[in-house]
Formats: sequence, structure tokens, C-alpha cells
Amino acid sequence: MKNWYSIKNKADGVLDISLHEEIGMFGIEASKFIADIRKEDDIKSINLSINSPGGSVFDGLAIYNALKSHPAKVYGHVEGIAASAASFILMASDVITMPENAFIMVHNAQGGAMGDADDLRDMAEVLEKVTNQIANIYIKRTGIESEAIIEMMKVETWMNSADALENGFIDTVTDSVDIAARLSPFSNHFKNMPLQDDPEIEDIKTVTDYERYLRDVGGLSKRLAQELTSRGKVVLRSDSVEEPSALSLVLAALDKAKIPATTQQ
Repeated sequence: MKNWYSIKNKADGVLDISLHEEIGMFGIEASKFIADIRKEDDIKSINLSINSPGGSVFDGLAIYNALKSHPAKVYGHVEGIAASAASFILMASDVITMPENAFIMVHNAQGGAMGDADDLRDMAEVLEKVTNQIANIYIKRTGIESEAIIEMMKVETWMNSADALENGFIDTVTDSVDIAARLSPFSNHFKNMPLQDDPEIEDIKTVTDYERYLRDVGGLSKRLAQELTSRGKVVLRSDSVEEPSALSLVLAALDKAKIPATTQQ
């Protein structure tokens, strides 16, 4: 069973926690996470690393409360995205940092229900209560007025580091990092996920660079990226005039690879 978090006890009373998957998924509930960090009640600080599209809102709230009540000082850092449930878990941190090209996303609580009209009305009331509870977490951290936070959540708001700093969601902006690979696994989770600037083609100097470009920017599988790369090698070695030029093959493959990355809504 794949775990969605990892906890590592370091020397000098420091605990490293990584949330780098969908929160509360794969059958592992927040209760195990909470039990794990409660074993570490003598540590002095927690380094919380987040790159997650969110997940179970109730598991997220339980994790937020567990981190908030822990005696250690929590240092939060956004590795790529902290979206949905991951964004309010991040708010449990005492100090929050974020690279220039990372994102935080907030939106209303979401869920589904089956049944008659009364069942659906009950579910809507639950979602409204949960949304207000999450809004209070953001308000407490940022100091933004309730109406403004609720509107941000209603429209699904994506914040880059400058936005997050201005709005009080983070404390410090760090240097940009290469996060294309960190964002790509989650690109299909959201309709409004901001697009990242594509690397310059001139930066592709090796076969490995080319294959990585196809995977990270184009969203191709590792297998397909390797097959396209191998085909490029064949054409480069070919003297046949019937074959397309190596340059035209590479450019065509790059153009094709960009299609999934540039059609996100």
C-alpha cells in the first residue's frame, strides 16, 4: 500500500514530514499520521514539506489540528503546490516559505451524495459548514476579512508566491526551483491550474534533456518519451533522403509534446 506521507526523525530534535501525494487516499487515514507524530512529542521543530493536490477534507482537518496542537515549532514549505486540503494543512505552520514559481490554491469544500432531495440538502449544509470551518483557518492565519476569503474560495483562487505573500498566506519567498516534474503528476486534478513557463528549446543540450522535456513539459509517459528519443537517434544516424531531417523530427515531436501542457482549462 502506497503511503501519502513520510516522517523522518533527525538529530537534534528535528522531525521531517513530507506530504507529497493525495492526502488521506490509498486507504491510509489521518489517524495513522496523527499516531506517528504523537510518538515524537519530545522534538523541538518540524520541517513540513508539501507538494500535494489535496485530498480528504476531514483527514486534512485532523492533520491540521494535530500539527497545530503539537508542542514543536512547525516550519512549512511548499515544494510545488499546496492545493485544497494541503493548503489549510500548511496553515498549521508557524513559519511558511514558498519558491517564486510554486502555487497555493484555495476553494470550497467539495463532495458528493446520493439519495433523495432531503439527503442532498443535508450534504449541501455539511459542505457549507466545512467550507466555513476552512475559511476560519485561512482568516486566522492571514487576517483577511471573512467575505474576501469566502469569495477567494468560491472562485477557486490560485496564488503564486507574490500573491500568497501579499495575502498573508506565507512569510518568505525563496528562489525558484525546477518544479515542472513536481507539478505534472497533479495537472489533471484541476481545471484552472496555472500553466508553467516552458523551458527554452535552446536549453536542451543532451538526449537526457530532451527526454525529460517530453515528460515534464509534454506530459508524456516515460515509455513514450524514451521511444521518441530513440527514434530521434535513428534519424540522426540515417543518411536516407527519404527520412525527415533530424531537426524537423525533433521540432515536430516537441510541438506534439506541448499539446497536453497548453490545453489545460
